Amino acid sequence: MDANYYTTYLRAYLTNAGDVRQDDNDFISARADAASEEYEVQRRAGAPPACAQELAMTVLMEGLE
Repeated sequence: MDANYYTTYLRAYLTNAGDVRQDDNDFISARADAASEEYEVQRRAGAPPACAQELAMTVLMEGLE
């Protein structure tokens, strides 16, 4: 999954939640990159796309929900 997807998702989430990190590009980029990498790792390990996506979203949203 492309990091842009995760960037867009996280930025929208933070904005809707009124989180002060909504403009923290370093925070958002680091989370998006980590989520994208997790997705790739899981897919290479044989995880189905839906499972890999769920695990990537866990990385993206850790501590935010």
